[in-house]
Amino acid sequence: MAFKRFRGKTKLMYFRGDTAREVRHGSLVGLNDSASVEPANNDSLDRVIGVARRNDTVTDSALVPVEVPVENAVEWLIDLDSDAGAADSDIGKYCAVDTAGGASVPAGDSAAMRADVSDTTSPDIFITGRVGATQIIGVLSRLAWTRTFDSHDTSR
Repeated sequence: MAFKRFRGKTKLMYFRGDTAREVRHGSLVGLNDSASVEPANNDSLDRVIGVARRNDTVTDSALVPVEVPVENAVEWLIDLDSDAGAADSDIGKYCAVDTAGGASVPAGDSAAMRADVSDTTSPDIFITGRVGATQIIGVLSRLAWTRTFDSHDTSR
């Protein structure tokens, strides 16, 4: 599983799936303009709502369970893409979710299921620890549930 709760409180909420986009179990998700669940995008200012807890295909009409944090600093165990491994010097930095796959992952297969420590385009994850070269511990930093006053917040 790509994003797995490590420490902190979460709960399940249910959202409508998108008939045009698939969602994979363990991927970061947000809501689109139609209030349907879709994978997080690393070049978007959209906010993440949580982690999908089942696969959702375009033909599936059931609601998608999403594990959402109920505390500000819920930590997640996060797999990394194969482009770059994690180092101790990455702790305390922000990184983006990987949406393109990596060298050992077919393009598009990542589907917001991994982090890319070398990509800081969209600061979705704050790295709080390193398990090894292929896995980090991180906090979701751009949640839809949290009001922030940074340059990415245009809803004021």
